[in-house]
Amino acid sequence: MSNPAPTKRKQNYIDAQVQGALLKRICIHWAIFFMVAAFAVIVLQTLLGDPGLSIFERLKQETGEFVIIGVVMLSMFPAFMLDTIRFSNRFVGPIVRLKSHLRKLGEGEVQNCQFRNDDFWSDMADEFNGAATFVEAQQKEITQLRAKLAAQNSASVASGD
Repeated sequence: MSNPAPTKRKQNYIDAQVQGALLKRICIHWAIFFMVAAFAVIVLQTLLGDPGLSIFERLKQETGEFVIIGVVMLSMFPAFMLDTIRFSNRFVGPIVRLKSHLRKLGEGEVQNCQFRNDDFWSDMADEFNGAATFVEAQQKEITQLRAKLAAQNSASVASGD
């Protein structure tokens, strides 16, 4: 029951369902935050702005000033999304790895499960390894009992019982 230590992840997007839902949620949060922040800043600046200008002139001026902030925020958005994907690997990666080991265990192949050093839920790997060790011992015992039963059956057939 051995398995080489995990290496650095080669890909960022490893579970489309989980990471896709996370990215979708963050995009919605960013969009709502951006709209509320833009509305609040523009309205407050318009109301508190130069009283010598009409409300429409102040609104136009403040909207133009907020465009710069909007461009900066939108240019930072891809970096935040990439960081979110990479961070999510710390909890998605262990689940994907555990799922793979469970599939192999179901096929009768027992392997030691290890997560990367910075992954979350490293205790799950220890729990899996304990269960896998138990399953492996049970498989050996079943094999021994089958061999013993087969030997007894052969002996009883040979003796004519």
